[in-house]
Amino acid sequence: YIAFILLSLLPKIVTAEEPLQQLVCEDETLFIGCPRGYAIDILTALYGKKDHRYCSQPEKKNINCAAGNALNIMKFQCNRRQNCRVQASNNVFRDPCYGIRKYLEVSYDCVKVEILSSVACEDDKVMIHCTDGYNLWIVNALYGRTNPLTCYKENKGARTNHCEAASAMNVLKSRCDNLRECTVYASNWMFGDPCPCTYKYLVVDYQCLPRGAV
Repeated sequence: YIAFILLSLLPKIVTAEEPLQQLVCEDETLFIGCPRGYAIDILTALYGKKDHRYCSQPEKKNINCAAGNALNIMKFQCNRRQNCRVQASNNVFRDPCYGIRKYLEVSYDCVKVEILSSVACEDDKVMIHCTDGYNLWIVNALYGRTNPLTCYKENKGARTNHCEAASAMNVLKSRCDNLRECTVYASNWMFGDPCPCTYKYLVVDYQCLPRGAV
């Protein structure tokens, strides 16, 4: 497994003049993220093999191949999000060189964006909207519990402060992106239960973008 981040410390992410870079081998998952208030902007993407030093096969060198759709896929999956996960696999990008162990290499910036945020405690609902001429774009979503203060209630249990539903981002984007207004319930039946016996909450970070911008 080879994965690297050229600029790995959070302050550098915010102020770096050079793009951030990550690389993972085939069948690994690429994770990229920005601090809150920043969004991903994909600059370059390669799925294939151009440097035999990465994800190497000693018997196979001087390979030069690349999937032509890698940049568009990465932009679609990650742009304007705070965090993003993409599987480095032929199922996602198609296979540019059969029998060769490939890698996914990405460079990106973290761009400052104006973020609006809404919070709902478990069994309540988030209601978000934009003014005329603007539509919602979900930047990040969390259903679970990651701190002890949000939605704290003495009569509600909290066995952990370290749980998140993996489905939260996909649920919010499928229900709210490119709409003027949206309502989503903070409930286990909507997201699944990432931590039983713990009182959870839903946090949604979003932008209002001019209609037709994405």
